[in-house]
Amino acid sequence: MRVILDNNVWSYVGIEGSKAALESLAQSRRLSIRTPPATLLEVLRTKDMAKRSRIIDAMTSRHWVRLRTEVDVECQEFVAEARRTRPQWVRQLALPGKPGSLREFWTRRIWRDAARDSAPLAARLSRLTDAEEDRVYGVMKNNSLSMRGADWHAKDLGNLTYLATEEAPDSYLAGWQPGTTAAVWRVDGRDIFRHALDRHDLKTLVDHDTTYADWLTPNLYLDRVMRDPKDFTRFWLTDVDEARMPRNWLRGVVGVALLEHKVTTSTGRDNQLSGYLPDCDVFLSEDRRFVRALQRVSEVAPFPLPDIRWVDIGASGGRAVDVIAAALD
Repeated sequence: MRVILDNNVWSYVGIEGSKAALESLAQSRRLSIRTPPATLLEVLRTKDMAKRSRIIDAMTSRHWVRLRTEVDVECQEFVAEARRTRPQWVRQLALPGKPGSLREFWTRRIWRDAARDSAPLAARLSRLTDAEEDRVYGVMKNNSLSMRGADWHAKDLGNLTYLATEEAPDSYLAGWQPGTTAAVWRVDGRDIFRHALDRHDLKTLVDHDTTYADWLTPNLYLDRVMRDPKDFTRFWLTDVDEARMPRNWLRGVVGVALLEHKVTTSTGRDNQLSGYLPDCDVFLSEDRRFVRALQRVSEVAPFPLPDIRWVDIGASGGRAVDVIAAALD
């Protein structure tokens, strides 16, 4: 059984010092405990250094399976759909590039560095991402308040759409006809990849994020990908298969589901973590609102998702590992 634990569950395991007990449980039950890099990034935001170190120690067992980043897999989905629907974008022979070193960093080095001394990583993460996280939080909070003010509730998360309005500039629509709708996840995917790749040639700019381009360049001709904005829009809005792009689908749909609950600074991180759901059979969290949102999403997902289970370790009065074991029965 493949299992992913939310950060709040890891916190109990780390603070209690239950790492060895969790390892024993995993071996006796033949569990594959999987650790997304997104959970490590969230732990690195823990201000209490002693607490942070204990949680990281619990998460860095040699028995756990370290997962690739969500952007890595989202880009893999993009390349696969390009091969299927836009072969002219695809290089016949992949180029050497950064994916190997990036994957090595996210699956090995960052975990090793965090276990040795998490303070430099924590400081760097805060410096690089605090402003962006504040921006994302502001947008999500405003969207959530607007939804509540309009008494809007998504009855069918699987059929959420955006409407192309007459007021939207042609440069944004890029072939998306005014008055027509498109699935939320498709529009979000198009906009995220377009924003990232429109500037892929500006790598010499200081602090410019080239993450998506770094993952895609070895397999795709990015100049061809971005040459025709209308074709890029068609690719996303009509041609890609949602069942073949589960991470991209989840980012868009879970993002809306989370807005129906109270938005906090960690809401964006929750959305990020949801991209790893296809990597497990069971997901455990102590965040009831997050669990409810994911359970709603799992009811309409066009691909299999794990069992989403809520645990209440704090109220149980018992060891975290015992609560985890009971939740997996």
